Amino acid sequence: MASIRQHTATLLLPTVFFGYAIYANSTMIFAAAGSEAEAAQVNDLSLSYVIDGEATRDLDALYKSELPHRDAAVGVIGNARYALLGSGRKGVIVGDDGWFFTGEEFKRVKPTEIESAVSQIGEVRKKLADAGIELVMVPLPAKSDIYTEHLPDMMRNDAMMTAYGDFSTALKQAGMTVVDTRTAMLAAKPHDDVFLKSDTHWTPAGARVTAEAVQKTFQQSGILLASEQVTASWQTPVDVWGDLTKYITSPDYAPRVGLKPESVPIYRTSVAEAEGSGDIFGNDASVPVMLVGTSYSANENWSFTDFLRQTLSSDVVNVAKEGLGPGVPMMDLLEGQVLADTPPSVIVWEFPVRYLGTDTLWTRKTNAGNGGHHGPVGEGNV
Repeated sequence: MASIRQHTATLLLPTVFFGYAIYANSTMIFAAAGSEAEAAQVNDLSLSYVIDGEATRDLDALYKSELPHRDAAVGVIGNARYALLGSGRKGVIVGDDGWFFTGEEFKRVKPTEIESAVSQIGEVRKKLADAGIELVMVPLPAKSDIYTEHLPDMMRNDAMMTAYGDFSTALKQAGMTVVDTRTAMLAAKPHDDVFLKSDTHWTPAGARVTAEAVQKTFQQSGILLASEQVTASWQTPVDVWGDLTKYITSPDYAPRVGLKPESVPIYRTSVAEAEGSGDIFGNDASVPVMLVGTSYSANENWSFTDFLRQTLSSDVVNVAKEGLGPGVPMMDLLEGQVLADTPPSVIVWEFPVRYLGTDTLWTRKTNAGNGGHHGPVGEGNV
């Protein structure tokens, strides 16, 4: 049965929102009416102006640029929704004790989607093998899988656990080298959080145990690297507002409902250049290991590259990219000049399973006509 608080919130939030909307829109109208110079530049309100979508675009731009108190409204409405209903905007799942999850982690991946992904990865592996490069796959489990106990009861399912297991099994059956990161994270979580509570990404602790699992897989698979001297140190921690907190409220207002940034320790490494390395001209552009992947690897706050260097005792070149998923950065790498200019012995491919089955797994999101599109591997695009 719904509580009195929930009934009150159900009535209060729409009232606050629409009351603010009336005030804000009237403010914009009076402001616009007071400027004859700006009014002279407004498009004619013709039928074509509306049908062609120009009116919608102009209105959207007006709201984004002119809406008064926009940031305050986002914060106040977000705080009220979180405090009264324990929820956020569409896209975030609110768990207990400040644990937030992305809605992307609750879909069930179809067997055909896994089969398609493994087929594409097989094409990548073949191309790399032709260039003398070994591929090591690092599938990453979903946060909702590792910390399912913090989810609301109605949101708990085995979709991401199943996707991880089926994907890893299919990769191994295709003859690929696969790192078992899920087992490593489950073993480490009693000792330290391996994912950030308010963010979609892992903590440095999660990155570290994954790097250790990669090193273990190298050893078991007989992948040998020349040992290099790696020095490491912990740096001053940084405060990070979780990307999922922004689906609840704005950072300026978050502390008022008990939300706060998370402190992230920073780990940094450096590799000493080996004596006598390089050719007779002192040039050697090859690298032992290249890291490809998503923001789990690209964002330096998580220190994954540094943990890899430390555990592998070898240099690692990071070509991961943020905001593109795991597939597009690999497509960019294969289509570019980096592999020819800086050929690695091994490529480590970090691949979160929550991206399986997404429309943009292998293609970059673009505006129509700008030509920034990747097609599937094996169709003449590599």
